[in-house]
Amino acid sequence: MGRLFWKIFLWFWLAMILMIVGVTWGTARFLSTTENGHIMDPLTKVASFQVTAVAAVLEYGGESAARSLLEEIAATSPFEILIIDDQGQDIRGRSVQEAALSTPRSSTAQSVDSLEGNRFRVQVNSPIATRRFGGPFKRDPRQVLSRLALLGLVSSLFCLWLAWYLAKPIRRLREATRHLSEGDLEVRVTETIGKRRDEIADLGRDFDYMAGRLQALLLSQRQLLSDVSHELRSPLARLQVALGLARKKANESAERELDRIEREADHLDDLIGEILALAQLQAREIESLEDHIDIAQLIQSIVDDAEYEAASRNRHVHFTGDITPMLRADGELLLRALENVVRNAVRYTAKSTTVKVLLQAAEERDGWITITVCDFGPGVPEEQLSTMFEPFVRTTAARDRGRGGHGLGLAIAKRAISLHGGVVSATNRKDGGLCVGIELPLSAL
Repeated sequence: MGRLFWKIFLWFWLAMILMIVGVTWGTARFLSTTENGHIMDPLTKVASFQVTAVAAVLEYGGESAARSLLEEIAATSPFEILIIDDQGQDIRGRSVQEAALSTPRSSTAQSVDSLEGNRFRVQVNSPIATRRFGGPFKRDPRQVLSRLALLGLVSSLFCLWLAWYLAKPIRRLREATRHLSEGDLEVRVTETIGKRRDEIADLGRDFDYMAGRLQALLLSQRQLLSDVSHELRSPLARLQVALGLARKKANESAERELDRIEREADHLDDLIGEILALAQLQAREIESLEDHIDIAQLIQSIVDDAEYEAASRNRHVHFTGDITPMLRADGELLLRALENVVRNAVRYTAKSTTVKVLLQAAEERDGWITITVCDFGPGVPEEQLSTMFEPFVRTTAARDRGRGGHGLGLAIAKRAISLHGGVVSATNRKDGGLCVGIELPLSAL
């Protein structure tokens, strides 16, 4: 449960307790009064009124009038009113329970002198019957505590349900937002929120609209890259043909300019090729992984090729692997991703240094492997580490065009790794340089 859930629960629980306590107190004030630590409910008031009436008739009308009143009350009242003398005998000769004789003075038991001068006690006959019909009863602390505990339990259960009802769609919105930030443009929340008609449902619909707009914009961007790349291929091919014809007709004085045109044409051809590759990867979904690959052997072949090229520039590449897992993957796609990362490290590592490639089992994830590629170059500013895998992003250290690259190699690598269910990240080394970490799940492959 999140913090929002518990905040909602706490506030509603307090409000519920206060409301119930207020209603209970108001009802008690309306239906009862308090006398000498006793609570008098409506039926007890009736009994008290009858006792008071009989006592008044006895005092001012005499014993005969009191007997007549008792006969009238007995015909309609659920209570048995007694007039008891000093010897414990009822004025009408009825039996008197022992418990009635020991009942203390209260609103349903009064002592009075009759008109004839005799002392009598007027009261309800049975304390048990009186309680049944709402007579006086004392507050029992254990009973009060048990009722409060039951009240707290019921209100807590209700508030738990209410907090869950309010927090559930917000939690789904949060999960959907995380999926959207990870590139899942198909995520929607309206269907999962249900048939709500409140502000939270409106927020869900706004989220779906935003996600749809983002999906449309990104798809149009990818389509634009693909279309532009295809459109540039034709004039580029004609340019290369024209360049070949120009070389045959030109003299030696034009060789320098023609060589520059050829380099730029080749650079443009490589750029278009990478744009097309990225566009295809972004639109691609891997349905089946049919290649069984020895990942250690694949990395070693990449390192051997990179070492051959790096040695001519006074740089080296070294591979260390303590495991030899077999993966089910798209071999060509995984090869291109790892090769881009290794070549990027060789491009930026300092002279007379060795790029280190390490293959090992993931420390915090069972069934995962980690491939780490570390160079000894200038590193990347911390604020650019999270964006360096986006297309056409160039870090400060990579702005020198003399180093080569188009800002697409790492973007291609990230997309290829994502299609295999993995993740890629980058961190700066403490002693200088950059480390790119690739995590791949064995179980998913």
